[in-house]
Amino acid sequence: MKLDRLKLSIEEVPFKKSLSFVPLIKKLKEQKKINGSLDIQGESILKLVEEKPELASADFDVNDVDRFKDEIHILMGYFFTPVQYREEIGVVATPFDDQNFYFTPKYLELYGNENLIVEMVEQKEQDKCFKTFSMLFYAYSMILKRYYNFELGIGYLFMYKVTDKLNELVKYYKLEFEKSCIDITYSGKLPKLSEEQLHKMINNPLDMDFWLETLPLDKFKFSGFLPFRYVDVSQIEVISSLKSQLLEKSSIIKRNNFNQLEQNIRSLLELPNLKLGIIAFGMNEGNVENPSDFWHGFLSVDRFSCEDYRGTIYEEAGIQGMPVLINDLSKRENPNKLELALLDEGIRNIAIVPLYNENELVGVMELGSNKAYDITFSNLRVIKDIIPVFSIAIQRTSEELQNRIEAIIKEECTAIHPSVEWRFARAASNLLLKKESGEPSQMEEIVFPNVYPLYGAIDVRHSSVIRNQTIQDDLLEQLDLVRNVVLSVNEVKAMPIYDQLIYKIDYFKDGIKKGVSSGDEMNVLNFIRHDIEPLFPHFEENGPLVKTAIQNYKKNIDPDLNLVYKRRKDFEDSLGIINDCVTTYLEKEEEKAQTMFPHYFEKYRTDGVEHNIYIGESIANNLNFDRIYLKNLRLWQLIVSAELARKAEVLKRSLPIPMDTTGLILVHSQPLAIRFRQDEKKFDVDGAYNIRYEIVKKRIDKAKIKGTNERLTQPGMLAIIFSQEKEIAEYQRYLEYLISAGYFEDQIEYHTLEDLQGVYGLRAIRVKVKGGKEKDVLKLAEDLKIEN
Repeated sequence: MKLDRLKLSIEEVPFKKSLSFVPLIKKLKEQKKINGSLDIQGESILKLVEEKPELASADFDVNDVDRFKDEIHILMGYFFTPVQYREEIGVVATPFDDQNFYFTPKYLELYGNENLIVEMVEQKEQDKCFKTFSMLFYAYSMILKRYYNFELGIGYLFMYKVTDKLNELVKYYKLEFEKSCIDITYSGKLPKLSEEQLHKMINNPLDMDFWLETLPLDKFKFSGFLPFRYVDVSQIEVISSLKSQLLEKSSIIKRNNFNQLEQNIRSLLELPNLKLGIIAFGMNEGNVENPSDFWHGFLSVDRFSCEDYRGTIYEEAGIQGMPVLINDLSKRENPNKLELALLDEGIRNIAIVPLYNENELVGVMELGSNKAYDITFSNLRVIKDIIPVFSIAIQRTSEELQNRIEAIIKEECTAIHPSVEWRFARAASNLLLKKESGEPSQMEEIVFPNVYPLYGAIDVRHSSVIRNQTIQDDLLEQLDLVRNVVLSVNEVKAMPIYDQLIYKIDYFKDGIKKGVSSGDEMNVLNFIRHDIEPLFPHFEENGPLVKTAIQNYKKNIDPDLNLVYKRRKDFEDSLGIINDCVTTYLEKEEEKAQTMFPHYFEKYRTDGVEHNIYIGESIANNLNFDRIYLKNLRLWQLIVSAELARKAEVLKRSLPIPMDTTGLILVHSQPLAIRFRQDEKKFDVDGAYNIRYEIVKKRIDKAKIKGTNERLTQPGMLAIIFSQEKEIAEYQRYLEYLISAGYFEDQIEYHTLEDLQGVYGLRAIRVKVKGGKEKDVLKLAEDLKIEN
């Protein structure tokens, strides 16, 4: 029940109460009268009462408890046998009061241990009157049964949580009481309660003010005593708590939630040293797959791949479908590297529990301890009821993660471009309908026929040459630095071996100066790392000059890569800045272009940025396509390419390594079809004839002007390649307009290209990009009037 809506205006019980042993005495006398005799305990109690008639007082003074301590111990023996007295947590109190007058030793241990925190579970801070409310509820249950023959099933209301401050283990106890030794009397005429009133009370269990008004308690008196027992329900409560936690979202993923799960498992198994691990695993043809950083395993996925788990206790548990328990990893013969890593993490005792959901392996649970034989199969039996809940939680979390990952991929990688989402949704809907009807089903092919392609690229000029030069520069610097180290130590203490090392360094330098070929970089780095760097501790013993040379070497080495990474970093940074600028601008303008007419767009980064565009009626859902949209997009592409060339030129001045860029556009007037390739999760041209378009795209970047050795693509210029004469005329009109608008210099070059492998008869136009202020691309495109 939700106790935050509890209604109670009083803080103390409103009825009279007194301590009395008379109810017990009467009970024993009635039993003797019925049975003719009592057991030894009962007879000794009655004999004691004859000897000590004060014990039979209707109102026993609680202040006399100490005086009759031994006698009361005999009386309470009726409820606590010697074994129960030693083993149970028990207390006896005056009726519905806090006056406890008899305690078992374990009760005193519980409340006398300063390392234990004992607290009521139910709303201890939220509702201060909960204890009074509970006592009234118990009192009413006894009154209704005794006077109105109405059984009020209430279970238990008092629950205590005991936390050990030393190890944070938690135990739970419910409070059970024996109410047979309570007498209830009523002074005056007993109120009558109709069935309707009784039901109204039961239907408002939290409105105790209403109960007190309906059946006042001021004329009732409770005399006797209440024996209480603290019953350990830790296993039930912890398992219930674990199930509730596991049903919450992110119960396994978030570290704080996971730590609470681990602590609850420790309390459940009473193992303060226990460690919990969860890994999402799958089995593929009998092999383990899918470890992920999203899960909290004992071992980091940075150090171990899926392959490392094969042939281990993890795979054994998954294949057998049963827990695998290793009592002491340190005693394993020929331990594999995974087991050695576990020992390094302080795990000696480990259990691997496979997690299955609908007969499919979804993960494993790791239970570990730094003490051998800490975890037993008895422990595993204790947690068997929560294993299915862990399985459900890991499956649900895996699916949630998958959805989130797919959303990120969709947003960042545009694997499914927004312009074609509608087609994928339709295909998925069709598949679902077939499955629901029981038909054989698979994802239908997704093809867009009769679409027009546009291809463009912004490339960094001589990027491979620059990259090789930066590698060469960094290697030479590293060799010079390490040469200085060897020279310095050789000056202090000359040895032939140092001369040999200097010779080897110079040999590598001479080779690198001539050019870096495949394998040169690795040979140099292996030599430095294996033949020289291990000697540094020995070198440092030769004085401060050598130490300074070594420190200078280390200062110039990238700490993560362990090599000189200066010019290469400048190159990568410069390339990254150019590509980021191109990508950002292209994405922004492409978003605007989609408002003209929907089209498929994709980009990919190399040593530059390339883009593919496909436009046609089959892509534009429920929209009529006209060639005016193709012409508009072609003009848009020219404008964007000019703007990108301008931006790259301006950007060049601030780059760590100045780089030139070239612009290229391929024109293809014949419509083609594109098909979504399920295996590659991307679109590709469809059909043997259309493959020629892809071949041309891959080879034109190095095309040369016929009869010369000059590359068509040049810095600061835009090259447009055609395969048909009529295409040139169309683009000539666009360029004439853009020249007048200030995008290009007033000179159009016309070229025939050298034949490429399998590609013949290509023509090209080349124009020089003119510097100037940036224009609003979309407004310019809309202002232009193009005739069909």
